[in-house]
Amino acid sequence: MFNYNEYKNIINLIRNHLPIIDFSEVNESTKKFCVLRHDIEFSIDRAYELAKVEKELGVSSTYTVQVRNNTYNALSEKNIDLIKKIKDLGHHIGLHQNPPLMNLSELKTYVSTDIQMLEYYYGFYIDRFAFHRPKKEYLKEYFQLENKINCYDKKFFQYFDEKPNKLDVLYLADSNHEWKYGYPLDYDFSEINKLQLLTHPYSWTFEGGDNYGNFLSLIRERNNELVNSMDTETNTFPKELLR
Repeated sequence: MFNYNEYKNIINLIRNHLPIIDFSEVNESTKKFCVLRHDIEFSIDRAYELAKVEKELGVSSTYTVQVRNNTYNALSEKNIDLIKKIKDLGHHIGLHQNPPLMNLSELKTYVSTDIQMLEYYYGFYIDRFAFHRPKKEYLKEYFQLENKINCYDKKFFQYFDEKPNKLDVLYLADSNHEWKYGYPLDYDFSEINKLQLLTHPYSWTFEGGDNYGNFLSLIRERNNELVNSMDTETNTFPKELLR
């Protein structure tokens, strides 16, 4: 599970029935589509690897980046370079953000400020955002920001208090290394008209694995990056602690 071959199978199954297009191409008259989104939670390195897989598949997707993240620095030179490489592969970059509960005017400023920061350091225009652990208050309002795409807009997502018999837009996500809303390869997409597929790149690797094994490998990767950074930055760091 959660290996790149499985991901390829999912994409190929979907595009046998639905056109995979960008969020910006969807409008009120679009009858059938799939939009792909990836929220980068822990590793921009893994996001880049998944972006290369999608390049091989010939599909374009959206990668959303957190500014206020404790596990990676979206503004480091290394990660800026990786984000630019993801964009150069034909993908779109957006903001991923978990704002506190506030009024809509404050929220507009909060989101806009982080988008402007990414634009300043990345050197290109960013036209979209997606909430992290979205609050129902923001989802049910279908929050709008001028000239920006909310990936939870009603064109791409359906909010509900009680799940209807059939959703206008099917939303499938692998949150926490688990397909809580249904496993894509079990779906008959000939019966689906509109789909948003959300994945988290930290879950996907060449080998794949369960939740425990995946996090173990992820922690080792992140630890190696921390150790290498310390070793690069200072000559006085005790070498025996870097082994």
